[in-house]
Amino acid sequence: MIKQFLLDKKISPSGFALLLLGAVLLFIFSVPHAMAGRKILLYLTFFMAIPIFWRAVRNNSKPLLHATLLLFALQLWMLVITFFIADQPYASLLEWKGQWLTVAMCYVIGIGIACTLMDSAIKAPRVTVTLMIIAPITLFLSLNAIAMLYEMVLAGKFLPNQLGITDEKGVTNYLIALMEPILIADMLGRLVKGIRLIPVPNWVISLLLALALFSLFATSSRNGLIIMMLAFMLGAAMMVSESRKKYSRLKVISSALATLLLVFTISFISYKTDPRWATFVETIPIAWDIDRDLRWLDSSATDVPVTASGKSVDISEYYRIAWAHAGLRMLAEHPWGMEISRETFRNLELEKYGQAKIFHSHNAWIDFGLNVGIPGLLLWAGFLLFLIKTGWSAWKSHQDQLGLALAIMVIMFMLRGLLDSTFRNQIIEQFMLTAALLLTTLQYKHRDN
Repeated sequence: MIKQFLLDKKISPSGFALLLLGAVLLFIFSVPHAMAGRKILLYLTFFMAIPIFWRAVRNNSKPLLHATLLLFALQLWMLVITFFIADQPYASLLEWKGQWLTVAMCYVIGIGIACTLMDSAIKAPRVTVTLMIIAPITLFLSLNAIAMLYEMVLAGKFLPNQLGITDEKGVTNYLIALMEPILIADMLGRLVKGIRLIPVPNWVISLLLALALFSLFATSSRNGLIIMMLAFMLGAAMMVSESRKKYSRLKVISSALATLLLVFTISFISYKTDPRWATFVETIPIAWDIDRDLRWLDSSATDVPVTASGKSVDISEYYRIAWAHAGLRMLAEHPWGMEISRETFRNLELEKYGQAKIFHSHNAWIDFGLNVGIPGLLLWAGFLLFLIKTGWSAWKSHQDQLGLALAIMVIMFMLRGLLDSTFRNQIIEQFMLTAALLLTTLQYKHRDN
């Protein structure tokens, strides 16, 4: 039966295995204590995807080739940093191999999966691509939500700052950041064009959105909520021109107000359930002044500065702003980069102040900049901006909702990098796999059967 299915759909056994392993990989990236299994799957899937990737880059459209060349140039620059600038080349090489070579591998895998699907006889392959992203993420978030709900039932009340089945609450909102652009593109597409990107009824989309919101509130992910609200506003802004073609001005305004109401509701609930907002504004100038008060050096300190109103500063905000300010100074002192390492910020902090208790600045652009300098940042930003341009062009030219989703996802990823150190570990690997899937799919002409 499976053999006949593969023959009918024009998928080779190795191509089918690639699809299955790709979906499992996207799921297992977030599973704690599964590093060995993750690496095995990653390498196995990568080697299966290489020949497909090579054919795609040689025979496909220019956008795919241009994106690949930009990513390849970034990899080469990191090797230049490793062998000609880093004080410890071998350590830097190992870090590149463990962090950024795997990112390139995920890019290859994403292209391989997308080509396999788009070259097959599967009906509506774009839908299948979408489901390959949504399904593993939804499964993980659902299992995580069940674990968090179980803890709440035992406690008899709502519990914030939960981990669920993860070992770090950021895992949840990084997954949501990959899912929400597709949800937004689907919701706006249904509203404006009557087209479903995800083949499910409206109530299922509402459940997925509710799952994402519950996960963000239960983990007290303030940054995740900020990014979600910005993503909704960005998606609505991108859809305005299409909305005006189909609906009257009154309906467009009503839709805009509905989006604003959703954003306001999320903001209000976050403000009421997260006490950190109370001193948000007052914390900013105190945190920025890193010379007058050095308590920002000790992230475990309980004796933190107080605001003018006599309240303690928002600890999370205080440390992030102070670390970012210190990191910007370091970047100005080392504009050509230093090494490929996740501890560069810590090493420089230790060298200058004699103590350091944090490994990174919690700002991905600063941390990566300390590794690769301004040239590396420009190459990385160029790659991401190219993805945005490709997605936006697909949306404007063909009203391709996957293009809208790609543009939103990459923009939010770039912004999220200003709030967290997201250019590392499974975060960047999941992002690259998903981005490559969408980018490659956009290079194929539309077909519904």
